[in-house]
Amino acid sequence: MDVSQLEPAERDPKKLRNTALIITLLMVGGGFLILWAYGEYGKKVEDSTRPSFLHAVTDPDIEMMTAEGTVRNFDEMEGNVVLILALTTEVAPESQPTLDAVRKVMEHFKEADNRPRILCFVLDGDESDTAAMKPVLAEFGAEPEVWRIAAAKDGKQTMRAFLKSKLRFGIYPHEKEGKMIYDTQLMVLNQHRQVRGPSGVPIGWDFEKVAKWEKLYEEAKAQSPEKELVPPKISTNELQAKLIEAIEYLYDHPDEKGQK
Repeated sequence: MDVSQLEPAERDPKKLRNTALIITLLMVGGGFLILWAYGEYGKKVEDSTRPSFLHAVTDPDIEMMTAEGTVRNFDEMEGNVVLILALTTEVAPESQPTLDAVRKVMEHFKEADNRPRILCFVLDGDESDTAAMKPVLAEFGAEPEVWRIAAAKDGKQTMRAFLKSKLRFGIYPHEKEGKMIYDTQLMVLNQHRQVRGPSGVPIGWDFEKVAKWEKLYEEAKAQSPEKELVPPKISTNELQAKLIEAIEYLYDHPDEKGQK
């Protein structure tokens, strides 16, 4: 082919503008379509008691040292609904909303045939002194109903790493200026080692966050009583009720695996 005979293409500004306009309209229209679809899905799941599927706990073959000095394996939790949380031996104030939710759940299921188990990672719990963890959540009983796991060690193959990489808590637990920094939210594990969240609530079982919203709202009302303020989308009591409904759903559908 003789390229010397080729001539540069002539650009038509009108056609270029039309093409750009069509692409822009498609992008804007697609964005509105996605927003509409999310809105319709939100309406669909808003009143659903079916907990959302967040993720499955993969490769859970990990040994855990409990307050009784017993070595447990995460696999042993299969077949149970489990409430998972991280704490320190001296309960931090920011963990209180989550503990209140756990109390509400355990009281609700007190006389039920099925009762959730509790898996608590004690972030300052030492494997060399496991008995020091026994007072943590003592009100809910002992093993096997409640496992208190020593989680003071750092490193890739530790309980702290397991919390972040496998259970997917939002923060790797660490100490800063003498204070333990960690994710206070509650994890709900179904009978198939799958983490389930509230339907229609994207923040998960984060009772600390909801409690902060409520506090900020009340403070704003007190400072500006004449203003019309928008309250938080969900309250602590409403999230607690969703949690109980979600657990009841899991007991009513024990064979359900994955997202539908």
